[in-house]
Amino acid sequence: MKSEKEEKSISKSKVAIIILSIVLALSLYVNVVMIYRYDRLRDYIEEEFSVSEDDMLSVEELAPDFSVQLLTGETFTLSEHRGTVVVLDFWATWCGPCVAKMPAMQALSEQFEGDAIIVGINVGEQGERIHEFIDERGFTYPIGVDESAYIHINLYPSPGVPYTVVIGRDGVIVDTFLGGGTHTEELIENAIMEAIS
Repeated sequence: MKSEKEEKSISKSKVAIIILSIVLALSLYVNVVMIYRYDRLRDYIEEEFSVSEDDMLSVEELAPDFSVQLLTGETFTLSEHRGTVVVLDFWATWCGPCVAKMPAMQALSEQFEGDAIIVGINVGEQGERIHEFIDERGFTYPIGVDESAYIHINLYPSPGVPYTVVIGRDGVIVDTFLGGGTHTEELIENAIMEAIS
């Protein structure tokens, strides 16, 4: 026969198992609901904001004018830089290929100083987060804040980031590049050199 102590211990174990089962069931339910909501949100974004490569700007097209606030507090307006080669690099802190590409953009900014201006345009993030990110990594080239992603979605659409647009002195697009990697960085450098010459 079981002692009273043993019965209490068994009873406590049963209660613990029941509570653990309830917690696990609730956790599973919350995860299923979150996955469902995420899928619905993803589907909505894909339907409303999907951009194909066909929607991207074309070479020899006039680059759309815009103004964007830089992290320094200054405003960059594209049309004010006619006569200079401009490189727009759309990026985000959460984008691994974007972050990997940034040292190359810094190097290009230094290499072509005076002949071309490199402007990184962060897409959809807040200035404070971007400022922190840039300061931690020591980048010094101009960084614009497109917090609403208006410039990227409406003026310079692409199916993703990083997305780089090289604009000639006359304000016409020389080349565009979607993605990153060493080969892309070399192509961007060549496009800048071609635009300068």
